[in-house]
Amino acid sequence: MKLKVITATSKESSIEVNNSMFATKDNPTLLAQAIRIYLSNLRQGTSKVKTRSQVNRSKSKWYRQKGTGNARHGSRNAHIFVGGGVAHGPKGIENWNKNLNSKMKAQALRVALKLQADQIFVTDNLNGLQGKTAEADLLLQKMLGKVDKILIVLGENSELIKRSVNNIGQVLTVNANELNALHLVTAKKIIFTKEALQILENRLKKETVVKSNKITKKIKPVEKIKSAESAKLVKATKTEKSTKSVKTKKTASTAPKTIVKSKKKIKTTTKTKAKSK
Repeated sequence: MKLKVITATSKESSIEVNNSMFATKDNPTLLAQAIRIYLSNLRQGTSKVKTRSQVNRSKSKWYRQKGTGNARHGSRNAHIFVGGGVAHGPKGIENWNKNLNSKMKAQALRVALKLQADQIFVTDNLNGLQGKTAEADLLLQKMLGKVDKILIVLGENSELIKRSVNNIGQVLTVNANELNALHLVTAKKIIFTKEALQILENRLKKETVVKSNKITKKIKPVEKIKSAESAKLVKATKTEKSTKSVKTKKTASTAPKTIVKSKKKIKTTTKTKAKSK
């Protein structure tokens, strides 16, 4: 993708940038989620109110129970009275921190860069600033016209640029390593130095690299021996079951034959006794 290059003499040109810096598709849900998390993490969570027990007021009964014609009340510390305590208010212990994993942060940054691609400018004229606010203000007006919500993304060793720009209203400076989607979305015009552009490109390249180390399990010889022993045990149990079933079948088949033989013997003995008589 090509980005605009601007100078103080209003000469415009373009610079080629790696497409990996920009998202291929819009993802408004991810961008909204990232912005909500960044805004939530900016909250201090120190807001606190006083309950009815913490209000510096008399705890005695307001007026007598009967005879006044008014409703029955105790002390004036209740939340229904002006100057009383607050019910169910913040206690100063709220935790507003939320997390977003690195892949989602990088993708949200790419989506924001794609949405703001037309408002991104690249320049090297800021490197000549010597820490003077008037000089920086004049330079920004020459390059961009009216100064209104400008984000300046800087590289390393840029203290003079920060010093000269920090006192200008509607101008925010941020390092390329700390840039996030919220910075880009809230800005109307974005200025990158060439060094910052290179740092951001390298940063987003690192996020795209995914290490895929496939872990292959090697069967140890002990495991092989255990598996062989288990197989032998299974076979032995099967053979034992088969022999038991064969024995039961044999006993079942031989039992009635013995009974028949015994009956025959009984009959022969009764016949011999009759003949003898």
